Amino acid sequence: MEIKDTKLIEIFHTLEKIEKMNKAVLFHRSIEGETDALAIEQYTRVKAELTEQLLHLLDEMDLHLKVAAA
Repeated sequence: MEIKDTKLIEIFHTLEKIEKMNKAVLFHRSIEGETDALAIEQYTRVKAELTEQLLHLLDEMDLHLKVAAA
């Protein structure tokens, strides 16, 4: 399926970025003895910003969702 709608493409890319942040957090949490709290905090903050961006994009498409705090 080819996605031509710019808004849908932007939503998809935002979801991909959120997935990358999730993987980065999991990676940094899995490092035994050297958990990088700063990296985890930064990735979590970026994920929160991306989630807000995603909610805004969905609102523009008249899709209104509420997300629990991560």
